[in-house]
Amino acid sequence: MIFKKIITIFALSFVLIGNANAKTEIEWLQWFAAENNRDFYEGLVAEFEAANPDISVKLVTQPFGKVRESIVTDYAVGVGSDVLGLNMPWTSGFLKSDILEPLDSYLSKESNSFKTEKLVQAPIGKINGKSWMVPLNAFPFVMHVNMDLVKKAGFSEPPSSWSELKEQAVAISNLGDGISGIGMPLSSQPPSNGPILTFLPLLYSNGGRIMDGTSPNFDNAKVVETLTFINDLQKSGAMAPGYGSRTGGVDLEEFIAGRSGFLISPGVHASAVATRNPDLNYDLVRVPTNGVNAYRVHGWELGIASSSKHKEEAWKFIDFLLSKDVNARVAKASRALPGNLESIDLVSAEATPVMKTQMNILSGDEPVEELRQAPSAVPSWSIMTEEMQSMLRGDQSPNEAASKVQSRWLDLIS
Repeated sequence: MIFKKIITIFALSFVLIGNANAKTEIEWLQWFAAENNRDFYEGLVAEFEAANPDISVKLVTQPFGKVRESIVTDYAVGVGSDVLGLNMPWTSGFLKSDILEPLDSYLSKESNSFKTEKLVQAPIGKINGKSWMVPLNAFPFVMHVNMDLVKKAGFSEPPSSWSELKEQAVAISNLGDGISGIGMPLSSQPPSNGPILTFLPLLYSNGGRIMDGTSPNFDNAKVVETLTFINDLQKSGAMAPGYGSRTGGVDLEEFIAGRSGFLISPGVHASAVATRNPDLNYDLVRVPTNGVNAYRVHGWELGIASSSKHKEEAWKFIDFLLSKDVNARVAKASRALPGNLESIDLVSAEATPVMKTQMNILSGDEPVEELRQAPSAVPSWSIMTEEMQSMLRGDQSPNEAASKVQSRWLDLIS
């Protein structure tokens, strides 16, 4: 009898020890490591796991264009990651499908390593009365410049206005040898995001918008004026050929290879340029304006899947990523600004000229982010792409293109 009790106690002790040593695994789906440095993110995971031995983090890295699709399909079949890398324009579509967990209760935790009011506010602005994501980092859309091509074309400084951009882009295209002035990615292949990469930054620098609150407002004078400018770039030969088959990734590759004068894209792409072509005579400037210093604010965001069975552990990892020291290191690695603005002093002390330019834009110009609340934002990109392609082929005027986008977008959400 005594022997049986000893055996029972030993068995229970073994189970308890086993349970104590059991780890909770959470999965982090993102594209950040694909565009940045995978070793860096693996190091962050290892650091978190060392401080939290009861939690393990599985780092799942996919290309940007694949992540949104994976989140949607995984949710539909009842599987998926816990911590999600997010892009602000995905918000409205994800909310329709209840994919995201509201973060308000987590943001109000007294134990958080950060102050909510010190985060970049665009991603955490409430939709339907709740916050759904937090900023890992932040960066403006900017214009990347190949200074060797600018000088070879006869100019000493990058363009700062629309008229200067057209003049310099035409002159660079005229250099020949497969060199183009500026890329215009308008491929219909997903993600057909050319309009948000190039059209929106130019529109905002013209003082325009595509939304009236939460309603599409594409057929307005500022939109038509911006489309007319893009059409003029095409007619003048400033634009890279084959725009209908070029994605943002293709234009980034062309710029890195030194075959394009200008690239309008997120400032975070400075990391890819510096890493993959360190010899490029490269500069980064604000998007040339037509009278307004405004920029499309962007960043890498984080959220929690509503289907996650480990939401508290997921938040603990997010809190770690937003802590002052860690977030500063993320910003430096991605050549962007921190999502936690209390980290800015740690970043500015070692800021490169490229990062200082982004800081100046973020601190001095007007931020614009419309797509978080835009209905059917991602499907609308395809509509914009198709109508802009038609305009550039000469099949319709800028005014007609704007009207058709508006009509088709309203049909899409009706």
